[in-house]
Amino acid sequence: MNKKLAEPREIAIIPILDGTNYGHWSLQMKIQLRSKDVLDVCEKTVPHNANTTVTNKWCKASYEAANLITSRMSELVFQEVVNPETIEKAHLLWTNVTERYASKRAVNRGRVWMDWQQVVYDGNLQNYIHNFRKMTMELEAANIIILKDLLSFSLLGNLADDPDLHQFVKNLTLKEDLIEKPEEILILLQDYVSLPKNSKQTQNQSAMALVSTAEEPYKIIYYCKNGKRNNKCNTQKKEECWIENPALQPIRNETKRRFKRISTHISIAEALMSNHENNNIERNKLILDF
Repeated sequence: MNKKLAEPREIAIIPILDGTNYGHWSLQMKIQLRSKDVLDVCEKTVPHNANTTVTNKWCKASYEAANLITSRMSELVFQEVVNPETIEKAHLLWTNVTERYASKRAVNRGRVWMDWQQVVYDGNLQNYIHNFRKMTMELEAANIIILKDLLSFSLLGNLADDPDLHQFVKNLTLKEDLIEKPEEILILLQDYVSLPKNSKQTQNQSAMALVSTAEEPYKIIYYCKNGKRNNKCNTQKKEECWIENPALQPIRNETKRRFKRISTHISIAEALMSNHENNNIERNKLILDF
């Protein structure tokens, strides 16, 4: 327990505990406490049969842990959990913080649930991902259990009305294996944020590739159009392209076209003949010219 306490720059990565972010704060804080070998003094009390040397080391580690914990608290939180007793014992301080902000008390669970309902998508996908992840940690810390598939539908449902995300979200919802894994959906959304922004078409195509699997990959088809060769065309080789090589274009079957035209004329003629018969016009006076 004699390792050097975290430097300010290491401490800075731990968020300030403000009463609404216990889940995120506790994970970051535990990492730092464990790396400095002082987490045990927060989660356990000094052994009853400990000798003087062990007790002194335990107390020193407790002071170091309390110093680190209180350095990442807002003033309001500090006033709520720190007192002359907890400042002397990191175990009591840690317990006090946990009971107040991670307990199963109705008031705490209610606060977390109301904060969860406030997570909305405002057009900034990166912020939405961050807030969603933060709140899932808070739900877990408050022991509020939401089924995985419901988490996924809640996550995607807020994005469905964004025209730029609509197709991507639709592709995700069709993947039944993903619906049970909201963590993976968050990763895919984060990957989507990182896609190149040079063109909407490129982004949509890359997004489709993100949700494809080895068993059912999406294949993007490129065609030539408007009488111009598309260098990305993958439906035929360049040497087989009619635009590049007009001589390769099949000759239309004029016989079939003419037969179709004659059949149409015959149908019209039959209608005319029927009309003339009804008007008592002799059939041999009706001339048909194809």
